[in-house]
Amino acid sequence: MTELRTFAPQEKRGRAGNQESEVAMTDPTAFGYDNWRFSWGDHICGFFDHPEQQLEVMVPFLAQGLRAGQRCVWVGPAASCERFRDCLGRIGGDLPTLEASGQLVTISEVEFYLQDGMFEPTRSLQLMRTLLADGVAQGYETMRLTTDIPWTHERRLDPEVWEEYEVRLNQEQAGLPIVSVCQYDRRQVTGGIIVAALRTHRYVILDGELHVNPFYVPPTGRPARVT
Repeated sequence: MTELRTFAPQEKRGRAGNQESEVAMTDPTAFGYDNWRFSWGDHICGFFDHPEQQLEVMVPFLAQGLRAGQRCVWVGPAASCERFRDCLGRIGGDLPTLEASGQLVTISEVEFYLQDGMFEPTRSLQLMRTLLADGVAQGYETMRLTTDIPWTHERRLDPEVWEEYEVRLNQEQAGLPIVSVCQYDRRQVTGGIIVAALRTHRYVILDGELHVNPFYVPPTGRPARVT
């Protein structure tokens, strides 16, 4: 299993400081941004106004996972995937090694969500489990998954269908060694999709801060109708 070794030089510290820094950099449940932490099974949404704001939070999230020896997956349009890869490379990520080892995976949103041009929720959930199982087989026992969601506007997706999928994702992900972050560009998604996101994520990233989401509706007692 190949771990991420080449990152931008860190500020020099004394021996104790170096040991503390090394522990923090490989902490498996540190988000990687600010002092945020998560639990396995968490399903988080983030709202962003522009790519720079998005990358400021989300690149450290996956960089932390790579340093901790976790499988890290970025799902999104080609431009989103390239921005992420460029930023990761600029802070020292050895992209050829990470991708060849299977630790770092980028997937188009079409491949992840759609089949024959149609949204297929069951296929997406199965692919999530396959990515986890494949990572475990390669020695990566946990997984960070983040998805960039602007395609929902282009495809005119019914917000109710999206909400049902997010409910089912909560149910499927509970108990698995996965943390996922759904990224929403507020300029590109509809109001209905934003409402669906707020109803289905326990935690929300807004203006660079992580909040407990007061609009979250737990999936218990609310069975998803997606098939």
